[in-house]
Amino acid sequence: EDKVNPPTRTKRYAFDRLVNFITSSADKLEKRVPSVFQVYRTFRTGISGFVSDTKDFYRVSSKLWSGESLGAFSRKDLELYRQFSSDLPLVGLIFVIAFAPAGAAVFPLAYVFPRHLLSHHFWTLQQKEEFRRIALTNQIKHYDSILDYLYLLSQHIGDETAKQNIRKIIQKLDCSVVLNSQEILEVLPLFEGKPYNMECLSLRHMRHLGKSLGMSVRRKKLVKDALLLHFMDVAMVREGIMNMTEEELDKACSWRGLNPQGLRRTEKVTYLNSWTQISSSIHDTNISLFLHLPVLLGYCLPTNRELMGSRNTRSRERPQ
Repeated sequence: EDKVNPPTRTKRYAFDRLVNFITSSADKLEKRVPSVFQVYRTFRTGISGFVSDTKDFYRVSSKLWSGESLGAFSRKDLELYRQFSSDLPLVGLIFVIAFAPAGAAVFPLAYVFPRHLLSHHFWTLQQKEEFRRIALTNQIKHYDSILDYLYLLSQHIGDETAKQNIRKIIQKLDCSVVLNSQEILEVLPLFEGKPYNMECLSLRHMRHLGKSLGMSVRRKKLVKDALLLHFMDVAMVREGIMNMTEEELDKACSWRGLNPQGLRRTEKVTYLNSWTQISSSIHDTNISLFLHLPVLLGYCLPTNRELMGSRNTRSRERPQ
């Protein structure tokens, strides 16, 4: 499915009103809370960037709701659609509160808890790196559980050769061997039916998958989130991975389960090339493999292992 369902009339009306409110209130907000603009150097830039992204998000959303295919959009448009879908409700609410009686203090308060109350537009470069690291640490801690479920479900594979192939892959990961894209593609058929198809996975398994990618934990929404990321892959390849800036590479890697801090540009590009090589073989029926890619590709990489903590605190026998 390469299209997005339009919202209800009520949600569309509320969305239109919120966008109009935000785009017309930036100058008024600066006059209302001048002290904030003086104290926080990033505030004005954050407001400007947020308003600009609000307009772009409205443009992209309107086209999607009109039935335009995800494949027709650029990588930046799709990234904006994913990111801003969570940014807009939170920061939009902050905007609304700021204009309420005694609401001028809301932005200084938000700056006390920027990771929870503000979007990336208002973060410093240091905060962006710190918050990305925190988010990835929370995601990567689900990798071991996902491997446990892969091993547990392998007992339901009837073909002995196929069973040994997936178990060999899990064993390699346990032994810190980095898999190549061809090894992963060889087990792709197992994710098209039992036991690894999306319809066969338990709620706990899906929860770990969703958490590992910062996506929804509900089955239908998780599939939609995965397909959106898949179309970002298509656009990224079409536009050229080598043409991406360092910041764009960092975001792309972190969204695909790799901690980019401390990596050279060539290492980031290599990871994304391996990812997209597998992603190019993904479609609706085997989207489950796509959701397991952060573990299969990134489990053994040094920057991820750094976030996992000591191996001694994590190692345990695979459930039988």
